[in-house]
Amino acid sequence: MSTTQRTAPALLSSGSLARSAGLTVDTLRHYERIGLLAPPARTGGDHRRYPPEALERLTFIRVGQRLGLRLEEIKALLDACDETTDCPVGTTERVLRRRITEVDEQIAQMTALRGRLMLAVSRIETHSDDITAILDEPPPPQHPAAQRQKEPNP
Repeated sequence: MSTTQRTAPALLSSGSLARSAGLTVDTLRHYERIGLLAPPARTGGDHRRYPPEALERLTFIRVGQRLGLRLEEIKALLDACDETTDCPVGTTERVLRRRITEVDEQIAQMTALRGRLMLAVSRIETHSDDITAILDEPPPPQHPAAQRQKEPNP
């Protein structure tokens, strides 16, 4: 006669979870403080014990970070996923499209900065004037996307 005994899934210590996720224990605690990771169960000795699903959540966070998402954007996605059995595609698409727009604006700003730097180098190469006067030229007008970003929304 065989008996089947159901066992609870093994809980992970902070160190074990951190190693598995490629993070530090301090990062786990930070994620817990800001609400990215639910507060774990505690042992009698007050040691944290995380469920296996915590590793999936940390993997999601790391993927979001590799996509350039900020922690608050990742939290918004996780919160939306927690509210339903499926992670809402519409929410994810909106967050990603918003981030693409921000990246495009950053690229425009960096391109403008590169142009100013190149201009400063060319001035240095062709002038023997005071270096501060050469470099302290007013910046050229901003790219229209950058101007829109600074305008208040009606």
